[in-house]
Amino acid sequence: MHHIDVAFPLWLQLFSAAGLTLLLVWMFRGMTWDELFVPGRLQQFVLATLALALIWSMRAASVDGLAMHFLGVVVVTLVFGWQLAILMTTLVVAALAVLGIVDPMLAPLKILLTGVAPALGTWGLLRFSERRLPPHMFIYLYVVGFFGGMLSVLVVMAGNAVVFGLFTDAAWESIFREYLQYTPLLVLPEGVLNGMVITGLVMFRPEWVITYSDARYVDGR
Repeated sequence: MHHIDVAFPLWLQLFSAAGLTLLLVWMFRGMTWDELFVPGRLQQFVLATLALALIWSMRAASVDGLAMHFLGVVVVTLVFGWQLAILMTTLVVAALAVLGIVDPMLAPLKILLTGVAPALGTWGLLRFSERRLPPHMFIYLYVVGFFGGMLSVLVVMAGNAVVFGLFTDAAWESIFREYLQYTPLLVLPEGVLNGMVITGLVMFRPEWVITYSDARYVDGR
């Protein structure tokens, strides 16, 4: 794997920063913070943020700014909801930028592609399953948890590839050879990781998972 340096246009970096700022302002205005201050919940959020930062810091980079690592966003979204998941990924990327692991100028774009996109995708998949699929626990675990994890990798890697292909000097051939061709190596492990973690939480600590309900997935089936 060869490292390829690329540069984004300044206008795209500024546009990403402005878009992320507007999203966060809109999100914060609509958030209800009560659930975060339930006893023990804030500690869970902090520990999950630290764990996610550790996972995202262990990454392999080929094209500059294009990094391959486990996401874990599906678990975070199902446990905390999409709003806190976006907040968490924002804090994680900001911390990595401070540590010099992520280019600060690319941090907003990374948050949008690696945090916001999979979080909203997971939330959309959850809502689709609730409306269209039977209220069964295995639907929640395997369709949303396992398949959602696999889908999150595809969304993130495809989004990154398109953005880098369109707005940098990196050749599409290089992006495929140094980045996209490794997608199959991440898709299944990401699905298994998210599926196993969310299954364990549902089995032993269902009260931690804000999107799970025994009334729906056990009593209501």
